[in-house]
Amino acid sequence: MSVQRVDPRPDASSVAGSPAAVSEQALGQDVREARRRRLRRARRRFLAIRIVSLLVVFAAWQLYGMHTIAILFAPITTVVHQGYLLFVNNGLGNELGYSMWTFAVGYAIGVSVGIVLGMLMGAYRWAEAAVSMYVFALYATPMVALVPIISLWIGFDATAQIVIIALFVTWPMTVTVFHGVRQIDAELMEVSRSLRLNRRQTWVHVLLPGAVPYVITGATQGVAMGLVGVIIAELQTQLSGLGSALQTQSQTYHTAAALAVVLLIMVLGVSLRAILGLVHRRLVPWLRIDRGDGREG
Repeated sequence: MSVQRVDPRPDASSVAGSPAAVSEQALGQDVREARRRRLRRARRRFLAIRIVSLLVVFAAWQLYGMHTIAILFAPITTVVHQGYLLFVNNGLGNELGYSMWTFAVGYAIGVSVGIVLGMLMGAYRWAEAAVSMYVFALYATPMVALVPIISLWIGFDATAQIVIIALFVTWPMTVTVFHGVRQIDAELMEVSRSLRLNRRQTWVHVLLPGAVPYVITGATQGVAMGLVGVIIAELQTQLSGLGSALQTQSQTYHTAAALAVVLLIMVLGVSLRAILGLVHRRLVPWLRIDRGDGREG
């Protein structure tokens, strides 16, 4: 007589519809919903703290400006009003457009060169041996010290300004990308060799994706350095753009108007960094750079 063996494992269809499976799915959904609520609360708390901080700073600015000499400082309301008048009567919009054009061109050049140099230095030892000492030497050199020399070599026109801005951006971008490539998990490189990926496949599937967070980080640092380069270039070469507006208002002791230009530059820096933050979250959603990701604090 033959004995039929019965498989002790339950059928998949019965497991999927079993009360235990249903309860497990419901529990997982509850956990995900609780996490989403926690993240929303964290983002709202972060935004509320930022708004309160701005209100406190602006209130302190207003009170201090109201109780000091106008030639030394000015209330925030006066600064904003003077900024509006600069746009309406003094062509600040045109100067802003010129500065943003030179910044965009120089920034794009600096980011592109930085990515190429950083990737090559990080991926190949021969490239690091050949150029790293020059990169780190220039990274440690204050670029403002090179501005007069660059002006003598190139001139005092927009081309010199673009080159200066690009130099301000290139070296922090290069160093950040270089260290980023070096931080790529060695196991990933070992897996790529085990899979016999060629050089192009290794770059496409391992090096470039692994370097994306560091590229965005370097680009964010480059925004601040690039804006500094814009003002220095415009002050040290031909007077133009926001640098010209800042120097004109400062030399004529229009402190409120000069502060308005400074405030505009600060707003530009914060706005550009926020845009890069959105790009970062789109490209690398698993690495958050803000405090709205559920972290404590």
